Amino acid sequence: MRRLTALLAAMVLLLTSCGGKNDPPQEEQSTPNSNALAMTMTRTRFSQETEDILKLLEVDGGFYDFCVDDSVNGFSMNVWVLTNGAWVSSGEINGKVENRQGQIGVQLLEDGCNFFQLDNTGHTKYSVKYTTGLKECAAIGRKGLNTDEQPAVIEPGKEQFLFMELGWKDAAIQANMMDDFRSSSCDAGVAATITFTAAPAA
Repeated sequence: MRRLTALLAAMVLLLTSCGGKNDPPQEEQSTPNSNALAMTMTRTRFSQETEDILKLLEVDGGFYDFCVDDSVNGFSMNVWVLTNGAWVSSGEINGKVENRQGQIGVQLLEDGCNFFQLDNTGHTKYSVKYTTGLKECAAIGRKGLNTDEQPAVIEPGKEQFLFMELGWKDAAIQANMMDDFRSSSCDAGVAATITFTAAPAA
């Protein structure tokens, strides 16, 4: 079922946010936030039909537009898993920024994570597999980067979480979900992040 979900989500991305010879009608494409300022990241706005499909598929994660200036030339997306009390990288994906803007996505599954990089030629999906102890937890909290009220400011070299899923063995001591997942008192967890890299000084 999860494999089917991942496949359908990828198909949705292909149909709604990627250009090609047979572009869908304009209203069916994702549209970058026209209010985005330089060096910001905002949630991708799909058509209502696509948003409904993503909700139906119960996709854990999100898709984002970013806009940067010449001080940034790339980014890395990373997935972190809490292992023996320490957050350990379970996979890192590097991408280039060529047009000062772009679209990325992250989808958390039960046994792994899908990263998406989108441009006008299509999309590329990277898959990372891992195991967590979330199934053994009595309480689980999920949180995604929320840019509905204001864009997230991009700072080169600073890690920004995109989505996290944290678990506690004792539901009575579940803490509030914080942006800094490393400071949480969870017993199990996984988090996807992005870090934009600074361009070499001229």
